[in-house]
Amino acid sequence: MAKKQIKSHDSFFKNLLSKREQAIEFLAKTTPAEIVKNLHLDTLQLDTTDYVDSELQEYFADVVYNCDYTFNENETKKVKITFLFEHKSYKESIPHLQLNRYLLNIWDTQVNQANIDKIKFKDFRLQPIIPIIFYHGTTKWNKQPFENYFSGMDNFLLNFLPKFDYHLIDMVDYPNARITQLFQKRQLQIGLLLMKNIFHETSLLNLVKDIFSNTIDFPDKTQERQFYESITNYIYHSASINIQTFIELMETLRTRNSQTFISTAMQLEKKGELKGIKKVAFTMIQENYTNKAIMKCTGLTENEIEYLRTMKDFQINLLTN
Repeated sequence: MAKKQIKSHDSFFKNLLSKREQAIEFLAKTTPAEIVKNLHLDTLQLDTTDYVDSELQEYFADVVYNCDYTFNENETKKVKITFLFEHKSYKESIPHLQLNRYLLNIWDTQVNQANIDKIKFKDFRLQPIIPIIFYHGTTKWNKQPFENYFSGMDNFLLNFLPKFDYHLIDMVDYPNARITQLFQKRQLQIGLLLMKNIFHETSLLNLVKDIFSNTIDFPDKTQERQFYESITNYIYHSASINIQTFIELMETLRTRNSQTFISTAMQLEKKGELKGIKKVAFTMIQENYTNKAIMKCTGLTENEIEYLRTMKDFQINLLTN
């Protein structure tokens, strides 16, 4: 999967589950009842700390919440609930390795914070974590215990393996009809349907037609437009279908939201074309072409070319990646 696609999936997933009310419904409807019954979902609070390091970015994007959890009938403690979006689900991968690193990152952060806050070691306790992996690939996830990745293990050797589990939400197990019936919040429902169908051309086209034919109640038109712009952006960067196909579909609908799709898609197209032109100009600059020659080939102004000549290395990397 291309880096741009991964980034698009990540940001859409984060936007979807960073909204507290949507996260509450998602948890309530997809997490085992024995866990949900002990969670005080009304205490759910977003944790903005970034626990995904540079090595883990290849595997996960995360949304983290803190929540009260009751155990032993009357004792309550804070737990972390981590939604991990898995975007590199090869069949030969061992998710426990990346997940173990991720959990250690969180606990390391807690230890460092305890040191900053000067909490005495005898009073310090690590916070339990409930990891939830969200997977929307085209083939079913093969979940198995960590020990299955070893051979020749007896009960003695098993004692030396890390013991932890994760809850898996595999969208292969969620047909469109189930998503529609299960989730009441329309934005959450649409978001999950899109992620479910983003790799399936025919069903995606039908879904997009349905989404942009019907309206959702929003407090104001600004929120409505932002929501449909975010959908357009996700489709533009993540779907394999040519964007012109979607634009032609939108032209047949003639709704306010279909016009939002068209205008947003065209802006993204222009932005992509301009970035391509600037890449060509920058290559010509590196090969010592004159401003006049670059202007003729790209249509950029001399001021724009001079600006490209003065860009710092890190800015150039952003432009050319």
